[in-house]
Amino acid sequence: MSTQLDPISVARMPESQRESTIKGVLEGLFKMKQDDAFKALRSVIQTLAERATDQEYINWCLTTMRILASYPDDVVKAGLTLRRNVVSSLDKRLADRDAAIISRVLNMLDNNTRQKLMRNMS
Repeated sequence: MSTQLDPISVARMPESQRESTIKGVLEGLFKMKQDDAFKALRSVIQTLAERATDQEYINWCLTTMRILASYPDDVVKAGLTLRRNVVSSLDKRLADRDAAIISRVLNMLDNNTRQKLMRNMS
C-alpha cells in the first residue's frame, strides 16, 4: 500500500470508486509481510480516527467490511485479527472512537454480511 494513500479522500469517493480503491488496498495488505501490513493499516486507521468525520469513517469501514466479507472465512478472520491488533495499539481515545464507528457500521450491514464478520471476529 502506498504511503500516498489518503483514506479520507478515498472515503469521500463515490461508492463504486471507493469500492475498487479499497479492494486494491486490501489486496495489497494481504500480500504484505505481517509487520508491513500492520504499519500500513495502522496508518490508515489512525488517520481516520484522528481526522475523518463520522460519515467519512463510516464510508471507509462500511465499504471495507462489505469487501472483506466477500472473502473466504480464513481471509476474513486474518483481516479482522490484523485490524483488532492495530486498533489495540492505538491511543485509547482513538480506539474508542473506532469501536463506536465499527458498532454503527455493523448495524448498517445486511444480515448475512454481519453474521459472517461476527463469526470471524473471535
